Amino acid sequence: MKEVLLFDLGGVIVPWVGIESLMDRRGASRETIVGLFAQSDTFNAYETGQCDDLTFTREMVDLFDMDMSPKAFAALWNSWVQPPFPYTLEALKRLKQDYTLACLSNTNALHWAHLNKMIRLENVFDYCFASHIIGVAKPAPDSFQIPLEQMGIPARDVLYFDDTMLNVEAARMQGFETYHVDRRQGVLPVLKFLKLI
Repeated sequence: MKEVLLFDLGGVIVPWVGIESLMDRRGASRETIVGLFAQSDTFNAYETGQCDDLTFTREMVDLFDMDMSPKAFAALWNSWVQPPFPYTLEALKRLKQDYTLACLSNTNALHWAHLNKMIRLENVFDYCFASHIIGVAKPAPDSFQIPLEQMGIPARDVLYFDDTMLNVEAARMQGFETYHVDRRQGVLPVLKFLKLI
């Protein structure tokens, strides 16, 4: 039996609607918006804890040509992280009786603070791994190895859930048992399919 259930957060535990919002605002495809984020040195630095909030928000206002202040963008940015998918926290609470629960998220200081106000992650998960705190983002191999080292377990003891196929495949390469989550529904259907709940 697997000992640890390791979850991404956005699109798995909570909806993150930033891509869709920017698609609407820019009239652009998902691939275009994702590409703009991926090509931004500031965004990548922010996700790995190497950039401050103000530098990040200023850069995003410019990158997406948004007519707003950095402070207004910060509020918008946090609004894109929405409350958990229905019944998901209840399911995790039940699972915590039999499994070690952990989260591994590509995130940032603004979203992390917002999530902790909304959910209190330390009450939900036994271990929390955030890219801006551990200093590396998925799909880099170290992003998966650091949690294993800190939890003191081998990859074979982990079930990993993520809504981004690139991360799912990267985790599988590290020896995790992996499951792709439909970001429109969250992790609950997968947990039911696996008969974990």
